[in-house]
Amino acid sequence: MILINLNGAITDAQDARIPVLDHGFLFGDSVYETLRTYHRKPFLFTRHFARLEHSANAIHLNLPWSRERTFAEVLRTLDATDASELRIRVMATRGPGDLSPDPDSCADPNMIIIVGPVPQIPRQAYERGVNVRISSFYRSVQLAEAKTGNLMRQVLALREAKAAGAFEAILLTPDGQISDGISSNVYLVKNGRLRTPSREAGIVAGITRRVVLELARRAGLEVFEGLLDRREIDSADEMFLTSTTREIVPVATVDGRPVGAGAPGPVTLGLMEAFRREIEVLIQED
Repeated sequence: MILINLNGAITDAQDARIPVLDHGFLFGDSVYETLRTYHRKPFLFTRHFARLEHSANAIHLNLPWSRERTFAEVLRTLDATDASELRIRVMATRGPGDLSPDPDSCADPNMIIIVGPVPQIPRQAYERGVNVRISSFYRSVQLAEAKTGNLMRQVLALREAKAAGAFEAILLTPDGQISDGISSNVYLVKNGRLRTPSREAGIVAGITRRVVLELARRAGLEVFEGLLDRREIDSADEMFLTSTTREIVPVATVDGRPVGAGAPGPVTLGLMEAFRREIEVLIQED
């Protein structure tokens, strides 16, 4: 069951209404964050809200709710459902305006919280690894760090990946550097060293990404953040993805070709275990 909190009013999904002239609907003029619960508590909410503010500032959108109000409304919405663990999407749209992209025509932003079950990933994805596809759609580095509702590249990349039977699509920059997935960050392991694209590649700097890099350094791994050529995948020993709802997912093959041994490697498995332990520590954060 999916519940919607629209400007403080909680309804079932089919009963939620938003004006057709909302610029979030017309032009993707909105920002959002996706987070999840552990033990029914929002995980790393403050970090996610800080990134929501960053995205809003990038597109000159004034959030109608403070961090405290947003957190309270998230808790209200969670309390209205009895599902065990939940995915939470927090959105702010520009609000209704003229039938043109002029943001000055919009006076009243909408604040929306969507709550539903956390998507279930098959156990074999974590035990055996997944297949990903290098997308034909490129990552734009302009406004890359702003999580906006304008996601057409990701929509088409996902359609392409699903048609190929892939778990995720990996987007490159126009000059062939690895960027990120549709909703994930990307990592390679070579000779025990962890390598991941930096912000120069147009990535969204994931909240889970930050935790994983901290855990890697704590474990004594050498971590490199920078520009990675797509060809580095061919010589990598391991590859994995991270995201809020899927945690750490090993990659076994890329476009049908094995990465390393074609199975989760020791660095990936070690970080997966470390992350699961760290959840119990980080859940204490608001």
